[in-house]
Amino acid sequence: MLLRKALGAIGFFFTLLAAIAACFAMASAASVEVPRISVEKTKELLGSPDVVIIDVRTAKTWWRSPTKILSAVREEPGAVEKWAGKYPKDKILILYCS
Repeated sequence: MLLRKALGAIGFFFTLLAAIAACFAMASAASVEVPRISVEKTKELLGSPDVVIIDVRTAKTWWRSPTKILSAVREEPGAVEKWAGKYPKDKILILYCS
């Protein structure tokens, strides 16, 4: 019985430690500085072959919105790992969500 409690406490400790490590990893990823672009600059770049505009709103939000950039492609915001690699690295990617 005592051994079972000790093993349970050790398991809990490692689970807690893993959760704390995950929180620190997310915090450091969230602190990465992402360049921003103005609406005016985006308008200047519309139609350029060097630019890909990606609408990262959820499907529900996208369908309900009357405002869309016609040349933009829509991608799921929760699936970046699935679609990020399909865009050329030599292009300027502009992601927007509003």
